[in-house]
Amino acid sequence: MTAEAKAAGGEIRLERLTALPDRGAAQAALEEIFFASTTRTEFASSADRAAFLATWTGWFVAEAPRDIWMAVAGDGLVVGYLTGCKDSAGSVDLARRIPKYEVFADHFAAYPAHFHVNVRPGWREHGLGRRLVDRFADDCRADGLPGVHLVTAV
Repeated sequence: MTAEAKAAGGEIRLERLTALPDRGAAQAALEEIFFASTTRTEFASSADRAAFLATWTGWFVAEAPRDIWMAVAGDGLVVGYLTGCKDSAGSVDLARRIPKYEVFADHFAAYPAHFHVNVRPGWREHGLGRRLVDRFADDCRADGLPGVHLVTAV
């Protein structure tokens, strides 16, 4: 366990974004973790940076906030998140935002849900990403969905 996890009491709870008392602070933490996790580090302007964030997280925050799961340490620090979509085929606006989304369209019937997951540096390699994925998969299973797909990168 990292020093950060020990300092936070080592207890991590998973909460829906919509259940957190300070949604604005949680969204700010999501943004911080997103940019600490992405391989893109240079932007032409703050507007370009904001557009990049909106491409990958904007739809989820606006259209599926109940399917955003946050990993919260005992001291309240958000240490990871998962943004989920339970209807990939029906999310036309999302398909317009995310590059190459249509490449996977032939798999949407069997695997209708997908997600993105990121964990704060210093908190990785302790199973938090897996806990977030398992929680979302359980949620999808409870909704009767037949499967979940994801695409990974280096």
